[in-house]
Amino acid sequence: MDSYLPERLALTGATGALGFAFLQSHFRRDPKLKASLLVRSSSATFQAASFQNWLGENAGRVTLIEGDIRHLEHKQLDALLACDGGLWHFAALTSLTSECEDVAREIHEVNTVATERLAEAWLNGHPSGPFYHVSTAYVVGERHGTALESDRAMGQTFRNPYEASKLAAENVVQRLFSAGVPGAIFRPSVVVDDTGGTGGIKMVDACAYAVALAVKRGEPFVFRMSSKANINLIHSDWVIAAMIDLARLPSGPGHTYHLTAPHDAYFSDIARLLERLVPGIKLSFEPDCQRADLPSASKIFDKAVSEIKPYFDADVHFDRTQTDRDLSPALKEAPLDLQAFVENRLKAEMGRIAHRR
Repeated sequence: MDSYLPERLALTGATGALGFAFLQSHFRRDPKLKASLLVRSSSATFQAASFQNWLGENAGRVTLIEGDIRHLEHKQLDALLACDGGLWHFAALTSLTSECEDVAREIHEVNTVATERLAEAWLNGHPSGPFYHVSTAYVVGERHGTALESDRAMGQTFRNPYEASKLAAENVVQRLFSAGVPGAIFRPSVVVDDTGGTGGIKMVDACAYAVALAVKRGEPFVFRMSSKANINLIHSDWVIAAMIDLARLPSGPGHTYHLTAPHDAYFSDIARLLERLVPGIKLSFEPDCQRADLPSASKIFDKAVSEIKPYFDADVHFDRTQTDRDLSPALKEAPLDLQAFVENRLKAEMGRIAHRR
């Protein structure tokens, strides 16, 4: 089997950033593909113009299954089972807060309990395709050093309920694989795209906006973090291409794949790019500065990245042995072109801000 070309696939989280990007890419790649999508028509992401326009253009190829992933009935589950391309389980709550018990409970219900229900249906409902689960590389929690694709529960502590829930969901899916159901687990790191922050983390856009605003206001820009701060960024185009490519393997290998960049992006590198792109701007790293003391534009950026700040000093390397082994030779990784990416977003934001009063 040289490529993954099913007649129909099922997908949860189709209106989410990465799920929708996957769907668009796959539909362009295979004009005959059909999809069964679990959706909540009342959600803002379903009602968004971008999704509605796409849905209108592909109405004949899409079957909508109305339902909340936490409360699916047998009829809805059976509708998902009828596909040779398997289930692509993107749906998740990605809040990184660690303080609200209500949010933590909802994260567990959506990310873990709902996955258990889907896995049970896939095991007992005689599906005709594999089970593909989209997780996160940060199930590693607060461990340091090298994280292997085979690593799971290793006594690590977690920064937030999201990480813990995704590891628990992985354990559910692994039991499914052990029972003979084919599929794969995909662990992307921080996914970005050219329209800004796929996966809900719009860090680069927030930086571009804040720097552009600082230029307009004639004020310095302060990163309230160490100059050694870094994050693992990977482009959505590559993540999607890798998932589709790995799905070509006969029957699905039941492996876990790190879909991560080979090298972290350092904020010091981003700062040097910004200095080249915006001559005269004054940039500094002041980790001990209080947010209240930051210049106004820097304050906006600092607030925008507050949830993800604990990851800036994660000190973890994601091993990609299985990913590199199983990827098709034709798929060459395109490492994130940081300079072009930051430059494009900065120019877009500066142009937008220039027209604001």
